[in-house]
Amino acid sequence: MSLPLADVYLRLSLIAGLGPLIAERILAAAGDQPAAIFGWSQARLCAIDGVGPERARRILNPHLDEQVESERARAAALGLRIITRADDDYPVDLQRLNDPPLALWMRGELRPEDRLAVAVVGPRNPSAYGHRQARRLAQGLASLGTCIISGLARGVDTVAHEAALAAGGRTVAVLGSGFDHPYPEENRDLLARIADGRGAVISEFPCPTRPSPGTFPRRNRMVAALSLATLVIEAGKRSGALITARLAGELGKEVMALPGPVDRPEHQGSNQLLRDGATLVTGLEEILAEIPPLATMAAPSAALVQAHEAAAPAARLSGRERDIYALLSDVVRSVDEVVAVSGLPASVIGATMVSLELKRLVRRQAGGFVRAV
Repeated sequence: MSLPLADVYLRLSLIAGLGPLIAERILAAAGDQPAAIFGWSQARLCAIDGVGPERARRILNPHLDEQVESERARAAALGLRIITRADDDYPVDLQRLNDPPLALWMRGELRPEDRLAVAVVGPRNPSAYGHRQARRLAQGLASLGTCIISGLARGVDTVAHEAALAAGGRTVAVLGSGFDHPYPEENRDLLARIADGRGAVISEFPCPTRPSPGTFPRRNRMVAALSLATLVIEAGKRSGALITARLAGELGKEVMALPGPVDRPEHQGSNQLLRDGATLVTGLEEILAEIPPLATMAAPSAALVQAHEAAAPAARLSGRERDIYALLSDVVRSVDEVVAVSGLPASVIGATMVSLELKRLVRRQAGGFVRAV
């Protein structure tokens, strides 16, 4: 069988219970012939760690081609694009996950400037305080040109998306389900408003996938990966927002939280984050101080970048950007190398590289970055 790699990824993404990690093990075993796996014997597939007889049967399902065509037709009917890891426009920040989604279903558009993003997360039933603060901070960030990332759930997620739209900004919603079953149902209108020119709605799940306890943590890791920082508005001890915060920390991203009353259970999780070292936030100033690219690129746009093209690089950089830019050359240098030389945290280096990329001063290559100017 001969298939483009993008088609292989799509096929694998439709196999229930497979997941990115096991799929990558299978593809690693296939070497430079990834499509060959669909012609392997069940025994050969089962020899790969984690596959097992049931997954092997699903991979060898003779009706898989029909499922692929059905999924493509359904996606087209819903106005979705399917993007796989083999495609050039697959989000680079998701590639950095240890289990990047094999394929994405997207409505709307991801722009380069959407990488200057903050995830705003919290409970589905926030307090009046949480509701006010989520709206205030998300609207303020969006008015500065920051993209707001969240999960389209009830509560803080919805408030954050709505606040970004109200500010005339951009927002990205990551679903914990397929597009046939957005959760909650009452947010279908919000989904459409985001996707129709104001951002993007993304899912790693095929259209018929229903929300379940297992789909939301997978969504949360994407929310964390697509953002420079995760801001927890409020969280109880078992809040899903804490999962997003933990994943953000593991990815080297900034974790921030608002303080809350010590005697209120809905704030115990977020207060614990602060004790564990998260940045305490009461206003936009603390956020901008921790993530300089958000301040220096307060309103990023293609027009702004082009208007600055004629200026000398140093004239349009913050002090930190100048320092990092000075460490680069036409020889590829990894983030780890820049961290070692500069002494700055990886999260700061990563955020600064995003800003320099958007200013077209550095270029990403295999293994790291080089100067583009």
